[in-house]
Amino acid sequence: MLHRARPRASVLRHARGDIGATSVETLLVTVSGLTFGAALCFLAVRGKAKFDAFVAGRPAPPFLPEVTIPWGTIGIAAGAIACGVAITVVVLAQRAVSRERQAERRRRVVLEARHDRVLEDLGAHLVEDPAGRALDELELLEALTEAQGARIGDDDHHYRTALRTLEAQWKATAADRAPTHTA
Repeated sequence: MLHRARPRASVLRHARGDIGATSVETLLVTVSGLTFGAALCFLAVRGKAKFDAFVAGRPAPPFLPEVTIPWGTIGIAAGAIACGVAITVVVLAQRAVSRERQAERRRRVVLEARHDRVLEDLGAHLVEDPAGRALDELELLEALTEAQGARIGDDDHHYRTALRTLEAQWKATAADRAPTHTA
């Protein structure tokens, strides 16, 4: 009976369920240690510079270096970025409005084509039946008048509704007037 010996460290890690995982505490200790070390290095460098100035008999440099901020340049850059963003927003808004208007025009053209098709069918029917018996239907005449009035107006929803009514009335009238063939 030969048993293969497992290393104890991997058995313990596997039992705890932290294989390859780093704990938050370990990360905090590492980051805080690096931060503390960087602060000590900074203090040592600045302290040495002050000590060297003292030994040489010249004035000591400031503890923190003086930083001059070019506010004019920053303001111009921020203004240019703001103008660019504003122009981009305006252009995108205009494109969206333009696309919506084009879509409305396409929908309106489709509605007018459907209306023209019904009018052509009605005209063809009137040519075949000069007495105009199809126009005796009061509902059809009302639907024609309503659809024409809606076509002149700007409300596409009202026009679409009137056109559906006209198409339905025309289909009903055309079905009633269709000649029946008897043998």
